[in-house]
Amino acid sequence: MTAATTEILPTGPAPDDGDRPFWEGLREDRLLLPQCGACGQRRALGRAMCPGCWSFRTEWSPVTPAGTVHTWVRSARAFMSELDVPVPYVTVLVQLDDVPVRLLGILLGEDPRPAIGDRVTGVIQQPVNAEWPVLRWRFAGEGER
Repeated sequence: MTAATTEILPTGPAPDDGDRPFWEGLREDRLLLPQCGACGQRRALGRAMCPGCWSFRTEWSPVTPAGTVHTWVRSARAFMSELDVPVPYVTVLVQLDDVPVRLLGILLGEDPRPAIGDRVTGVIQQPVNAEWPVLRWRFAGEGER
């Protein structure tokens, strides 16, 4: 994984701190996602309860930040003034390889033109003007596309 530094939108853990391990992991250049502490089922961020066994026990473990573009959208304007991204920019929904979870993020590159099924790799951008890093995406090597 490649770490980069950029000015980014202020972000971070939810008010209830339920996703704090995700953000702390990004600080350490690792992608951590929740899984059930009872049955081991992976789940998406923001779900306190396991959809399989209904347990509230949560553990966090590393996941490889790589996957395929599930869908995408090109935005012609920044919807938040703090969003330091040249317009137009592309937001992708990525189906991770290792777990049945999809993550949203901005696709890096000058005028990227993704297709559904394109291979992408996560890039954790450490902040220079904010407290928390963010996960962005870039195309995987051209041979993998």
